[in-house]
Amino acid sequence: MKKTNYFAVLLCLLLGLTSCSSPQPLSVDNTHPKVLRYALLQEPSTLDPQKVDATSEATIAYHIYEGLMRTYGDQLLYGIAKSYEISTDGLVYTFHLRDAFYCDGTPVRAQDFVYAIQRMLADENSTRPFMAYPIKNAAEVHKKELSEEYLGVRAIDDATLQFILENPTPYFLQLLALPTFSPIPSEKESSEIGKYSLSNGPFRLKEWKQNDSILLEKNPYYWDADKIQLDQVEIVISTDFNKLYQMFLDQKLDVMPVATTDVSPDMTPYIHYYFNGANDFIRLNMDGSCPLNNKNLRLALNYALNRNDYVDSLGSDDVTASARYVLPILPGAHKTFGEEYPLEAFPLNGDTQKARNYLKTALQELDLERAEDIQLELLVTDDYWSVTEAQIIEKQLEETLGIQIDILSVPYNTHMNLDTIHKFEMSLSGWIPEYADPATYLELWTSDSSYNCASYSSEEYDECFQTANRQMDPQSRMSLLAQAETILLEDAALIPLQIRQSALLKNPKLINFETYYINAEYEYIYADFTS
Repeated sequence: MKKTNYFAVLLCLLLGLTSCSSPQPLSVDNTHPKVLRYALLQEPSTLDPQKVDATSEATIAYHIYEGLMRTYGDQLLYGIAKSYEISTDGLVYTFHLRDAFYCDGTPVRAQDFVYAIQRMLADENSTRPFMAYPIKNAAEVHKKELSEEYLGVRAIDDATLQFILENPTPYFLQLLALPTFSPIPSEKESSEIGKYSLSNGPFRLKEWKQNDSILLEKNPYYWDADKIQLDQVEIVISTDFNKLYQMFLDQKLDVMPVATTDVSPDMTPYIHYYFNGANDFIRLNMDGSCPLNNKNLRLALNYALNRNDYVDSLGSDDVTASARYVLPILPGAHKTFGEEYPLEAFPLNGDTQKARNYLKTALQELDLERAEDIQLELLVTDDYWSVTEAQIIEKQLEETLGIQIDILSVPYNTHMNLDTIHKFEMSLSGWIPEYADPATYLELWTSDSSYNCASYSSEEYDECFQTANRQMDPQSRMSLLAQAETILLEDAALIPLQIRQSALLKNPKLINFETYYINAEYEYIYADFTS
Protein backbone atom coordinates (compact mmCIF):
# COMPACT_ATOMS: atom_id res chain seq x y z
CA MET A 1 0.00 0.00 0.00
CA LYS A 2 1.38 3.42 -1.01
CA LYS A 3 1.88 6.02 1.68
CA THR A 4 0.18 9.38 1.40
CA ASN A 5 2.45 12.39 1.83
CA TYR A 6 0.41 14.28 4.44
CA PHE A 7 2.92 17.13 4.55
CA ALA A 8 2.32 17.84 0.86
CA VAL A 9 -1.45 17.71 1.34
CA LEU A 10 -1.28 20.13 4.26
CA LEU A 11 0.97 22.46 2.28
CA CYS A 12 -1.49 22.46 -0.60
CA LEU A 13 -4.33 23.43 1.75
CA LEU A 14 -2.31 26.19 3.34
CA LEU A 15 -1.42 27.61 -0.06
CA GLY A 16 -4.99 27.39 -1.30
CA LEU A 17 -4.09 25.30 -4.35
CA THR A 18 -7.47 24.29 -5.71
CA SER A 19 -5.91 21.96 -8.30
CA CYS A 20 -3.28 20.40 -6.04
CA SER A 21 -3.55 16.72 -5.26
CA SER A 22 -1.47 14.52 -3.04
CA PRO A 23 1.53 13.20 -4.98
CA GLN A 24 1.76 9.45 -5.11
CA PRO A 25 5.41 8.40 -5.44
CA LEU A 26 6.00 5.38 -7.62
CA SER A 27 7.57 2.36 -6.03
CA VAL A 28 11.02 1.35 -7.26
CA ASP A 29 12.03 -2.26 -7.78
CA ASN A 30 15.19 -2.42 -5.68
CA THR A 31 15.61 -6.15 -6.20
CA HIS A 32 16.42 -5.87 -9.92
CA PRO A 33 17.17 -2.17 -10.53
CA LYS A 34 18.00 -0.86 -13.99
CA VAL A 35 21.21 1.12 -13.55
CA LEU A 36 22.92 3.18 -16.24
CA ARG A 37 26.62 3.68 -15.54
CA TYR A 38 28.63 6.27 -17.44
CA ALA A 39 32.03 7.92 -17.04
CA LEU A 40 32.69 11.57 -16.38
CA LEU A 41 36.18 12.98 -16.84
CA GLN A 42 35.66 16.13 -14.78
CA GLU A 43 34.35 16.68 -11.25
CA PRO A 44 31.34 19.05 -11.36
CA SER A 45 31.88 22.21 -9.37
CA THR A 46 28.15 22.66 -8.76
CA LEU A 47 24.72 21.28 -9.66
CA ASP A 48 22.95 24.52 -8.80
CA PRO A 49 20.78 25.14 -11.90
CA GLN A 50 21.52 28.87 -12.00
CA LYS A 51 25.28 28.28 -11.67
CA VAL A 52 26.08 25.23 -13.81
CA ASP A 53 28.53 26.07 -16.57
CA ALA A 54 30.50 23.07 -17.86
CA THR A 55 28.74 20.58 -20.15
CA SER A 56 29.22 17.81 -17.56
CA GLU A 57 27.35 19.88 -14.97
CA ALA A 58 24.61 20.92 -17.38
CA THR A 59 24.07 17.30 -18.43
CA ILE A 60 23.34 16.22 -14.85
CA ALA A 61 21.28 19.34 -14.17
CA TYR A 62 19.20 18.60 -17.27
CA HIS A 63 18.15 15.29 -15.70
CA ILE A 64 17.47 16.38 -12.11
CA TYR A 65 15.67 19.66 -12.86
CA GLU A 66 12.88 20.60 -15.21
CA GLY A 67 11.68 23.97 -16.42
CA LEU A 68 8.49 24.99 -18.18
CA MET A 69 9.69 23.30 -21.37
CA ARG A 70 12.06 20.42 -22.12
CA THR A 71 14.01 19.40 -25.20
CA TYR A 72 14.63 15.87 -26.40
CA GLY A 73 16.91 15.88 -29.40
CA ASP A 74 15.59 18.65 -31.64
CA GLN A 75 12.05 18.23 -30.28
CA LEU A 76 10.65 20.90 -27.98
CA LEU A 77 8.40 19.25 -25.39
CA TYR A 78 6.26 20.37 -22.49
CA GLY A 79 7.91 20.25 -19.08
CA ILE A 80 6.20 21.71 -16.03
CA ALA A 81 3.96 23.70 -18.39
CA LYS A 82 0.90 21.81 -19.60
CA SER A 83 -0.05 24.59 -22.04
CA TYR A 84 0.78 28.16 -23.01
CA GLU A 85 -0.52 31.09 -25.06
CA ILE A 86 1.47 33.70 -26.95
CA SER A 87 0.00 37.12 -27.70
CA THR A 88 -0.38 38.11 -31.36
CA ASP A 89 2.49 40.63 -31.05
CA GLY A 90 4.79 37.93 -29.64
CA LEU A 91 5.47 39.88 -26.44
CA VAL A 92 3.35 38.10 -23.80
CA TYR A 93 3.72 34.40 -22.91
CA THR A 94 1.24 32.89 -20.46
CA PHE A 95 1.96 29.41 -19.07
CA HIS A 96 -0.38 27.07 -17.25
CA LEU A 97 1.42 24.66 -14.92
CA ARG A 98 0.61 21.01 -14.47
CA ASP A 99 0.48 19.39 -11.01
CA ALA A 100 4.19 18.83 -10.38
CA PHE A 101 6.25 18.23 -7.28
CA TYR A 102 9.79 18.45 -5.96
CA CYS A 103 11.46 15.24 -4.84
CA ASP A 104 10.36 15.85 -1.24
CA GLY A 105 6.70 15.94 -2.33
CA THR A 106 6.13 19.70 -2.10
CA PRO A 107 4.35 21.29 -5.08
CA VAL A 108 6.04 23.36 -7.79
CA ARG A 109 4.45 26.82 -7.94
CA ALA A 110 4.56 29.65 -10.46
CA GLN A 111 6.23 31.81 -7.79
CA ASP A 112 9.20 29.41 -7.80
CA PHE A 113 9.96 30.33 -11.43
CA VAL A 114 9.79 34.03 -10.60
CA TYR A 115 12.22 33.54 -7.73
CA ALA A 116 14.61 31.47 -9.88
CA ILE A 117 14.79 34.17 -12.58
CA GLN A 118 15.28 36.90 -9.98
CA ARG A 119 18.07 34.80 -8.49
CA MET A 120 19.62 34.27 -11.92
CA LEU A 121 19.88 38.04 -12.35
CA ALA A 122 20.92 38.91 -8.78
CA ASP A 123 23.45 36.21 -7.84
CA GLU A 124 26.97 37.25 -8.83
CA ASN A 125 27.87 33.59 -9.40
CA SER A 126 25.05 33.01 -11.87
CA THR A 127 26.60 31.87 -15.15
CA ARG A 128 23.81 32.75 -17.57
CA PRO A 129 22.12 36.02 -16.50
CA PHE A 130 22.10 37.24 -20.11
CA MET A 131 19.76 34.35 -20.99
CA ALA A 132 16.99 36.26 -19.23
CA TYR A 133 17.61 39.46 -21.21
CA PRO A 134 14.68 38.88 -23.61
CA ILE A 135 12.43 39.42 -20.55
CA LYS A 136 11.34 43.01 -20.13
CA ASN A 137 13.75 45.03 -17.93
CA ALA A 138 15.90 41.95 -17.18
CA ALA A 139 19.10 43.65 -18.35
CA GLU A 140 18.37 46.70 -16.18
CA VAL A 141 17.55 44.51 -13.16
CA HIS A 142 20.80 42.58 -13.66
CA LYS A 143 22.78 45.84 -13.84
CA LYS A 144 20.89 47.05 -10.74
CA GLU A 145 19.45 49.98 -12.64
CA LEU A 146 15.93 48.81 -11.76
CA SER A 147 14.52 46.82 -8.86
CA GLU A 148 13.06 43.31 -9.22
CA GLU A 149 9.48 44.61 -9.17
CA TYR A 150 9.99 45.92 -12.72
CA LEU A 151 11.04 42.52 -14.10
CA GLY A 152 8.62 41.28 -16.77
CA VAL A 153 7.66 37.99 -15.11
CA ARG A 154 4.88 37.43 -12.59
CA ALA A 155 2.88 34.66 -10.99
CA ILE A 156 -0.79 35.34 -11.69
CA ASP A 157 -1.61 32.53 -9.29
CA ASP A 158 0.13 29.37 -8.11
CA ALA A 159 -0.46 27.62 -11.43
CA THR A 160 -0.21 30.51 -13.93
CA LEU A 161 2.98 32.30 -14.95
CA GLN A 162 3.27 35.23 -17.32
CA PHE A 163 6.26 36.74 -19.13
CA ILE A 164 6.40 40.11 -20.86
CA LEU A 165 9.30 40.40 -23.33
CA GLU A 166 11.32 43.37 -24.55
CA ASN A 167 10.93 42.28 -28.18
CA PRO A 168 9.50 39.26 -29.95
CA THR A 169 11.91 36.39 -29.28
CA PRO A 170 11.05 33.34 -31.41
CA TYR A 171 13.53 31.13 -29.54
CA PHE A 172 12.17 32.06 -26.09
CA LEU A 173 10.61 28.62 -25.57
CA GLN A 174 14.00 27.04 -26.30
CA LEU A 175 15.55 29.19 -23.56
CA LEU A 176 12.94 28.05 -21.05
CA ALA A 177 14.08 24.44 -21.56
CA LEU A 178 17.56 25.22 -20.15
CA PRO A 179 18.36 24.19 -16.54
CA THR A 180 18.97 27.89 -15.83
CA PHE A 181 15.21 28.48 -15.90
CA SER A 182 14.36 25.63 -13.53
CA PRO A 183 12.18 26.58 -10.54
CA ILE A 184 13.64 27.14 -7.08
CA PRO A 185 11.46 27.39 -3.94
CA SER A 186 12.20 30.75 -2.34
CA GLU A 187 12.24 29.21 1.14
CA LYS A 188 15.28 27.06 0.28
CA GLU A 189 18.63 28.19 1.62
CA SER A 190 21.25 28.79 -1.09
CA SER A 191 23.51 26.18 0.51
CA GLU A 192 20.85 23.51 -0.13
CA ILE A 193 20.40 24.23 -3.83
CA GLY A 194 22.17 21.76 -6.08
CA LYS A 195 22.60 19.23 -3.30
CA TYR A 196 20.27 16.51 -2.04
CA SER A 197 17.05 18.16 -1.00
CA LEU A 198 15.93 19.78 -4.23
CA SER A 199 14.93 18.21 -7.53
CA ASN A 200 11.85 18.32 -9.74
CA GLY A 201 13.12 16.40 -12.76
CA PRO A 202 13.09 12.72 -13.79
CA PHE A 203 15.93 11.90 -11.37
CA ARG A 204 17.10 13.15 -8.01
CA LEU A 205 20.55 13.28 -6.45
CA LYS A 206 21.07 10.47 -3.95
CA GLU A 207 24.81 10.52 -3.30
CA TRP A 208 27.86 12.57 -4.32
CA LYS A 209 31.32 11.29 -3.43
CA GLN A 210 33.74 14.02 -4.40
CA ASN A 211 36.17 13.02 -7.18
CA ASP A 212 34.73 9.50 -7.18
CA SER A 213 31.09 9.13 -8.17
CA ILE A 214 27.61 10.63 -8.32
CA LEU A 215 24.49 8.53 -7.86
CA LEU A 216 21.12 9.60 -9.22
CA GLU A 217 17.90 7.73 -8.59
CA LYS A 218 14.51 7.87 -10.24
CA ASN A 219 12.40 10.65 -8.77
CA PRO A 220 9.15 8.93 -7.70
CA TYR A 221 7.35 12.30 -7.54
CA TYR A 222 8.16 13.26 -11.16
CA TRP A 223 4.94 13.99 -13.03
CA ASP A 224 5.87 11.63 -15.90
CA ALA A 225 7.64 9.01 -13.76
CA ASP A 226 5.86 6.05 -15.36
CA LYS A 227 7.80 6.72 -18.60
CA ILE A 228 11.20 6.66 -16.87
CA GLN A 229 12.63 3.16 -17.18
CA LEU A 230 15.92 3.59 -15.29
CA ASP A 231 15.96 3.17 -11.52
CA GLN A 232 19.41 4.69 -11.03
CA VAL A 233 22.23 6.44 -12.87
CA GLU A 234 25.76 5.96 -11.55
CA ILE A 235 28.33 8.47 -12.78
CA VAL A 236 31.95 7.39 -12.33
CA ILE A 237 34.40 10.31 -12.12
CA SER A 238 37.91 9.51 -13.35
CA THR A 239 40.57 10.63 -15.83
CA ASP A 240 42.21 7.18 -15.88
CA PHE A 241 41.40 5.89 -19.37
CA ASN A 242 42.79 2.40 -18.76
CA LYS A 243 40.71 2.02 -15.61
CA LEU A 244 37.54 3.18 -17.35
CA TYR A 245 38.13 1.01 -20.41
CA GLN A 246 38.62 -2.07 -18.26
CA MET A 247 35.39 -1.24 -16.42
CA PHE A 248 33.65 -0.98 -19.80
CA LEU A 249 35.03 -4.36 -20.89
CA ASP A 250 33.95 -5.85 -17.55
CA GLN A 251 30.42 -4.48 -18.14
CA LYS A 252 30.74 -2.14 -15.15
CA LEU A 253 30.30 0.88 -17.42
CA ASP A 254 27.72 1.35 -20.16
CA VAL A 255 29.06 4.58 -21.65
CA MET A 256 32.51 6.16 -21.66
CA PRO A 257 34.02 8.99 -23.72
CA VAL A 258 37.04 8.19 -25.84
CA ALA A 259 39.36 10.40 -27.90
CA THR A 260 38.92 9.67 -31.59
CA THR A 261 42.69 9.25 -31.84
CA ASP A 262 42.50 6.39 -29.29
CA VAL A 263 39.90 4.32 -31.15
CA SER A 264 41.24 0.83 -31.84
CA PRO A 265 39.75 -1.90 -34.09
CA ASP A 266 38.43 -3.89 -31.11
CA MET A 267 36.29 -0.87 -30.14
CA THR A 268 34.45 -0.83 -33.48
CA PRO A 269 31.29 -2.68 -32.26
CA TYR A 270 30.82 -0.12 -29.49
CA ILE A 271 31.99 3.17 -31.00
CA HIS A 272 29.61 6.07 -31.62
CA TYR A 273 30.63 9.40 -33.19
CA TYR A 274 28.59 12.58 -32.80
CA PHE A 275 28.87 16.32 -33.31
CA ASN A 276 29.21 17.97 -29.91
CA GLY A 277 28.23 21.47 -31.05
CA ALA A 278 31.72 22.99 -30.85
CA ASN A 279 32.43 25.35 -33.73
CA ASP A 280 35.97 26.79 -33.95
CA PHE A 281 37.02 30.03 -35.62
CA ILE A 282 39.53 32.88 -35.36
CA ARG A 283 38.27 36.23 -34.10
CA LEU A 284 39.78 39.21 -35.97
CA ASN A 285 39.93 42.40 -33.93
CA MET A 286 38.48 45.28 -35.90
CA ASP A 287 39.03 48.20 -33.55
CA GLY A 288 40.83 51.20 -35.05
CA SER A 289 44.24 50.36 -33.58
CA CYS A 290 44.53 46.98 -35.33
CA PRO A 291 45.40 46.54 -39.04
CA LEU A 292 42.61 43.92 -39.19
CA ASN A 293 40.22 46.86 -39.25
CA ASN A 294 40.99 46.63 -42.98
CA LYS A 295 38.42 44.38 -44.68
CA ASN A 296 40.72 43.41 -47.56
CA LEU A 297 43.34 42.12 -45.14
CA ARG A 298 40.69 40.01 -43.41
CA LEU A 299 39.57 38.64 -46.77
CA ALA A 300 43.19 37.85 -47.69
CA LEU A 301 43.57 35.76 -44.53
CA ASN A 302 40.35 33.85 -45.22
CA TYR A 303 41.25 33.00 -48.82
CA ALA A 304 44.84 32.14 -47.90
CA LEU A 305 43.84 29.35 -45.51
CA ASN A 306 43.50 25.87 -46.98
CA ARG A 307 41.09 24.41 -44.46
CA ASN A 308 41.26 20.89 -45.83
CA ASP A 309 45.08 20.79 -45.57
CA TYR A 310 44.81 22.33 -42.10
CA VAL A 311 42.49 19.54 -40.90
CA ASP A 312 44.64 16.87 -42.56
CA SER A 313 47.71 18.26 -40.80
CA LEU A 314 45.95 17.95 -37.46
CA GLY A 315 45.62 14.22 -38.12
CA SER A 316 42.45 13.87 -36.08
CA ASP A 317 38.98 12.59 -36.86
CA ASP A 318 37.66 15.02 -34.23
CA VAL A 319 37.32 17.90 -36.67
CA THR A 320 35.61 18.62 -39.99
CA ALA A 321 36.72 21.59 -42.10
CA SER A 322 34.11 24.34 -42.28
CA ALA A 323 33.87 27.60 -44.20
CA ARG A 324 30.74 28.92 -42.54
CA TYR A 325 29.93 30.20 -39.04
CA VAL A 326 26.53 28.86 -37.93
CA LEU A 327 26.54 25.17 -37.02
CA PRO A 328 24.74 23.62 -40.02
CA ILE A 329 23.02 20.85 -38.05
CA LEU A 330 20.92 23.34 -36.07
CA PRO A 331 17.21 23.11 -36.92
CA GLY A 332 15.89 25.47 -39.60
CA ALA A 333 12.23 26.04 -40.42
CA HIS A 334 11.61 22.55 -41.84
CA LYS A 335 14.99 20.82 -42.22
CA THR A 336 18.41 21.59 -40.80
CA PHE A 337 19.69 25.14 -41.23
CA GLY A 338 22.55 23.84 -43.37
CA GLU A 339 20.21 21.94 -45.68
CA GLU A 340 17.89 24.90 -46.12
CA TYR A 341 20.67 27.47 -46.48
CA PRO A 342 23.88 25.84 -47.78
CA LEU A 343 26.88 28.14 -47.60
CA GLU A 344 30.60 27.88 -48.27
CA ALA A 345 31.84 31.44 -47.85
CA PHE A 346 35.43 30.59 -48.76
CA PRO A 347 36.89 27.65 -50.72
CA LEU A 348 37.85 24.82 -48.37
CA ASN A 349 41.07 24.43 -50.38
CA GLY A 350 41.74 28.17 -50.29
CA ASP A 351 42.43 30.43 -53.25
CA THR A 352 46.02 31.68 -53.33
CA GLN A 353 45.54 34.15 -56.18
CA LYS A 354 42.49 35.80 -54.61
CA ALA A 355 44.28 35.95 -51.26
CA ARG A 356 47.27 37.77 -52.76
CA ASN A 357 45.03 40.15 -54.71
CA TYR A 358 43.21 41.13 -51.54
CA LEU A 359 46.54 41.51 -49.75
CA LYS A 360 47.85 43.81 -52.48
CA THR A 361 44.83 46.08 -52.08
CA ALA A 362 45.16 45.97 -48.28
CA LEU A 363 48.83 47.04 -48.44
CA GLN A 364 47.86 50.05 -50.55
CA GLU A 365 45.08 51.03 -48.16
CA LEU A 366 47.33 50.57 -45.11
CA ASP A 367 50.11 52.54 -46.82
CA LEU A 368 52.56 49.65 -46.52
CA GLU A 369 55.08 48.58 -49.14
CA ARG A 370 55.75 44.90 -48.39
CA ALA A 371 53.77 41.94 -47.08
CA GLU A 372 56.38 41.34 -44.38
CA ASP A 373 55.52 44.77 -42.96
CA ILE A 374 52.31 43.18 -41.66
CA GLN A 375 52.91 41.48 -38.34
CA LEU A 376 49.96 39.91 -36.55
CA GLU A 377 49.72 38.17 -33.18
CA LEU A 378 47.63 35.00 -32.83
CA LEU A 379 46.34 34.49 -29.28
CA VAL A 380 45.76 30.87 -28.20
CA THR A 381 45.31 28.83 -25.05
CA ASP A 382 48.53 27.09 -23.98
CA ASP A 383 47.27 23.50 -24.34
CA TYR A 384 48.91 21.15 -26.84
CA TRP A 385 45.94 21.00 -29.21
CA SER A 386 45.48 24.77 -29.49
CA VAL A 387 49.19 25.42 -29.97
CA THR A 388 49.33 22.74 -32.69
CA GLU A 389 46.40 24.34 -34.50
CA ALA A 390 48.04 27.75 -34.27
CA GLN A 391 51.35 26.48 -35.68
CA ILE A 392 49.62 25.01 -38.76
CA ILE A 393 47.69 28.25 -39.33
CA GLU A 394 50.85 30.32 -38.85
CA LYS A 395 52.78 28.28 -41.42
CA GLN A 396 50.01 28.45 -44.04
CA LEU A 397 49.42 32.20 -43.74
CA GLU A 398 53.10 33.06 -43.77
CA GLU A 399 53.85 30.85 -46.80
CA THR A 400 50.87 32.04 -48.84
CA LEU A 401 50.90 35.75 -47.98
CA GLY A 402 54.45 36.45 -46.79
CA ILE A 403 53.18 38.18 -43.66
CA GLN A 404 54.47 37.46 -40.14
CA ILE A 405 52.35 35.65 -37.55
CA ASP A 406 53.50 35.52 -33.92
CA ILE A 407 51.83 32.99 -31.60
CA LEU A 408 51.03 34.08 -28.04
CA SER A 409 50.02 31.08 -25.89
CA VAL A 410 48.55 31.82 -22.47
CA PRO A 411 46.51 29.98 -19.81
CA TYR A 412 42.80 29.54 -20.53
CA ASN A 413 41.58 32.17 -18.05
CA THR A 414 44.07 34.70 -19.39
CA HIS A 415 42.93 33.97 -22.93
CA MET A 416 39.28 34.54 -21.97
CA ASN A 417 40.14 37.77 -20.17
CA LEU A 418 42.15 39.16 -23.10
CA ASP A 419 39.24 38.33 -25.41
CA THR A 420 36.78 40.09 -23.11
CA ILE A 421 38.83 43.30 -22.90
CA HIS A 422 39.61 43.23 -26.66
CA LYS A 423 43.39 42.93 -26.10
CA PHE A 424 44.26 40.76 -29.09
CA GLU A 425 44.66 40.91 -32.85
CA MET A 426 43.75 37.35 -33.85
CA SER A 427 42.27 34.95 -31.30
CA LEU A 428 41.69 31.20 -31.74
CA SER A 429 38.16 30.86 -30.36
CA GLY A 430 35.02 28.80 -30.53
CA TRP A 431 31.40 28.61 -29.49
CA ILE A 432 29.02 25.92 -28.33
CA PRO A 433 25.35 26.78 -28.93
CA GLU A 434 23.30 27.66 -25.88
CA TYR A 435 19.97 26.84 -27.53
CA ALA A 436 18.81 25.17 -30.75
CA ASP A 437 18.52 28.21 -33.00
CA PRO A 438 20.96 30.04 -35.34
CA ALA A 439 20.52 33.17 -33.24
CA THR A 440 22.69 31.56 -30.54
CA TYR A 441 25.66 32.16 -32.88
CA LEU A 442 24.58 35.33 -34.64
CA GLU A 443 23.61 37.37 -31.57
CA LEU A 444 27.30 37.43 -30.55
CA TRP A 445 28.13 39.84 -33.38
CA THR A 446 25.57 42.60 -32.99
CA SER A 447 27.11 45.97 -32.22
CA ASP A 448 25.74 46.02 -28.66
CA SER A 449 26.58 42.40 -27.73
CA SER A 450 28.83 41.94 -24.70
CA TYR A 451 30.29 38.91 -26.53
CA ASN A 452 31.32 40.99 -29.54
CA CYS A 453 35.00 40.81 -28.57
CA ALA A 454 36.16 41.63 -32.11
CA SER A 455 34.59 45.12 -32.20
CA TYR A 456 32.60 44.21 -35.31
CA SER A 457 30.00 46.82 -36.23
CA SER A 458 27.65 46.73 -39.18
CA GLU A 459 24.34 48.58 -39.42
CA GLU A 460 23.27 46.18 -42.17
CA TYR A 461 24.02 43.15 -39.98
CA ASP A 462 22.30 44.62 -36.92
CA GLU A 463 19.19 45.52 -38.90
CA CYS A 464 19.04 42.10 -40.56
CA PHE A 465 19.37 40.27 -37.25
CA GLN A 466 16.87 42.45 -35.42
CA THR A 467 14.37 42.21 -38.30
CA ALA A 468 14.71 38.42 -38.22
CA ASN A 469 13.80 38.32 -34.56
CA ARG A 470 10.70 40.40 -35.14
CA GLN A 471 9.40 37.87 -37.65
CA MET A 472 6.60 35.56 -36.55
CA ASP A 473 6.83 33.42 -39.72
CA PRO A 474 9.57 30.77 -39.16
CA GLN A 475 10.67 30.57 -42.82
CA SER A 476 10.97 34.35 -43.20
CA ARG A 477 12.93 34.53 -39.98
CA MET A 478 15.36 31.76 -40.99
CA SER A 479 15.93 33.41 -44.36
CA LEU A 480 16.90 36.64 -42.64
CA LEU A 481 19.22 34.82 -40.23
CA ALA A 482 20.90 33.13 -43.21
CA GLN A 483 21.30 36.56 -44.78
CA ALA A 484 22.89 37.85 -41.56
CA GLU A 485 25.40 34.99 -41.60
CA THR A 486 26.27 35.84 -45.20
CA ILE A 487 26.83 39.51 -44.31
CA LEU A 488 29.09 38.52 -41.42
CA LEU A 489 31.25 36.31 -43.64
CA GLU A 490 31.32 38.72 -46.57
CA ASP A 491 32.73 41.24 -44.09
CA ALA A 492 35.28 38.54 -43.09
CA ALA A 493 34.63 39.31 -39.42
CA LEU A 494 36.15 35.94 -38.52
CA ILE A 495 38.02 33.00 -40.05
CA PRO A 496 35.84 29.85 -39.89
CA LEU A 497 37.90 26.73 -39.20
CA GLN A 498 36.11 23.55 -38.18
CA ILE A 499 33.29 21.82 -36.37
CA ARG A 500 34.22 19.19 -33.83
CA GLN A 501 33.11 15.65 -33.11
CA SER A 502 33.32 13.49 -30.03
CA ALA A 503 33.29 9.73 -29.64
CA LEU A 504 32.03 7.35 -26.99
CA LEU A 505 31.84 3.64 -26.33
CA LYS A 506 28.32 2.39 -25.65
CA ASN A 507 26.83 -0.86 -24.40
CA PRO A 508 24.93 -2.34 -27.41
CA LYS A 509 22.03 -3.27 -25.12
CA LEU A 510 21.53 0.36 -24.09
CA ILE A 511 18.68 1.97 -26.04
CA ASN A 512 17.15 5.46 -26.14
CA PHE A 513 20.42 6.97 -24.96
CA GLU A 514 20.96 10.05 -27.11
CA THR A 515 23.83 12.45 -27.66
CA TYR A 516 23.11 16.12 -28.08
CA TYR A 517 24.96 19.30 -28.97
CA ILE A 518 22.98 21.87 -26.96
CA ASN A 519 23.80 22.35 -23.29
CA ALA A 520 23.53 18.67 -22.28
CA GLU A 521 25.88 16.26 -24.04
CA TYR A 522 23.92 13.11 -23.11
CA GLU A 523 20.16 12.54 -22.86
CA TYR A 524 19.18 9.44 -20.91
CA ILE A 525 15.74 10.40 -19.65
CA TYR A 526 14.08 7.59 -21.58
CA ALA A 527 17.07 5.21 -21.67
CA ASP A 528 16.49 1.52 -21.16
CA PHE A 529 18.20 -1.84 -21.70
CA THR A 530 17.15 -4.59 -24.06
CA SER A 531 17.22 -8.12 -22.70
